[in-house]
Amino acid sequence: MQAASLDVVLARPMDGVARVILEHHRMERFRWMAIVELTLGVACLICLLPLIILIALFSEADLEIPSIGGRLYHRWHELRVTLLDPWARPLAYAAHVPTDAEAGRAAVAAVLAAADRHGLVVVETLAGGVSEVAEVWYGGRPLLAHPEEHDERHAASVLQAAGLEIHTSADEVVLVDPGVRYSLGQRVLGASLGLLAIPLLPLLLLSDSGRRGIRHFWLNLRGASPERRVVTIRPELIKTHREREGESWDEDVVDGRDILGITFSPSLGYDRDVTRHAATLRLVGRTHSRALDLPGAATSGRTLRELIVAATLRLRSSDAALGLSNQVQGTRCPFCAALYVMQPGSRCPSCGAHAGTTP
Repeated sequence: MQAASLDVVLARPMDGVARVILEHHRMERFRWMAIVELTLGVACLICLLPLIILIALFSEADLEIPSIGGRLYHRWHELRVTLLDPWARPLAYAAHVPTDAEAGRAAVAAVLAAADRHGLVVVETLAGGVSEVAEVWYGGRPLLAHPEEHDERHAASVLQAAGLEIHTSADEVVLVDPGVRYSLGQRVLGASLGLLAIPLLPLLLLSDSGRRGIRHFWLNLRGASPERRVVTIRPELIKTHREREGESWDEDVVDGRDILGITFSPSLGYDRDVTRHAATLRLVGRTHSRALDLPGAATSGRTLRELIVAATLRLRSSDAALGLSNQVQGTRCPFCAALYVMQPGSRCPSCGAHAGTTP
């Protein structure tokens, strides 16, 4: 099937589409110029060989030979979108290469927004030697969330046992990562290293971040309470910030109307090497996506996601005036394309498939 542009595929009628496959591919092409660069590099290495031998014999310093492995290939991140019918036959296909990270996130958001409008399931995968399902999104459901019970109370209990503070009220839920206080040994080591940084003190005083770093360094030496990372969930927004000793910084506010979904999943980067990143907790927005920087997300990411989804849906349902409806729309069965309301434990009225299962 001939590939079309992403805009054309997303704008077409979706009649007969059972599901959408969104694939992230790490593509690469050999750079012939790398042969010239390698030749010049070897020539320089031969010229410097006597100096390298002297350093190896009379110095304890570790010699690191620069690697050019990363320059042998030109790599890029390619998105492939395929619309499948109930028999897994492709109806339309697009291959899209974003120009940068923002463009890549915008393309993913466009796919999810289209799927949400048409009530389609999106299976997002990281392609490679073995394809890995990163996330399954359910169009037609609030926050594209899986049709399962989201137990806010249970998730909060698990996270509190893991060391997070959770404060719940009628109009907001606040998650606090309390941080870890520095030990006496760490403070002694920090003081020793701090003496070496005294010549850099005038430069650090020139910027807000530098002055903040000095203040926090002093607080660490005194054994003061550590930095806290805070996530505030309200019906209309999700806000993150850091705080310590009455000071607040790095505040980031996400408009609830912009949020398409919340995921804890691995991803491919848009950097030069198209780096594969371990699972992170992320808000996927229509105009911008961002990670929720909580240290506990590395071990409790799925539980954090469940809590944020459950709390957001609960808070929105209590404030209908915001226009952020939690009403469940119809979702197409990914097996037979029948449109029905997916609820926890429900089954497709056409083919009998359980809600939440995918081919």
